[in-house]
Amino acid sequence: MKTEILKMIMPMAVIAVAVTGAFSSNAMNKNSKAFALKQGYTHTSPSSACNISNMCSDIGSDFCTVGAEEVRLWGKTSPNATTCNVPLYKNN
Repeated sequence: MKTEILKMIMPMAVIAVAVTGAFSSNAMNKNSKAFALKQGYTHTSPSSACNISNMCSDIGSDFCTVGAEEVRLWGKTSPNATTCNVPLYKNN
């Protein structure tokens, strides 16, 4: 009786472990892309040019700043964009 139950449960357990492993490795790949550094830029007004500054992240809760005055840094939607209006956050 015990061997019959074991023969039924063992394949299900192996499948469950395989599915769990597949999902966790997929989540790790997504997280590694999510924390990629982004170039931060300073600008004083929407019409001013974006000046290259420090590297920041696009994920987080504390705004990315630079200097004693803590000037906030922004990102560009694409490398060729002329405006920098994407909020950036401190690297964790």
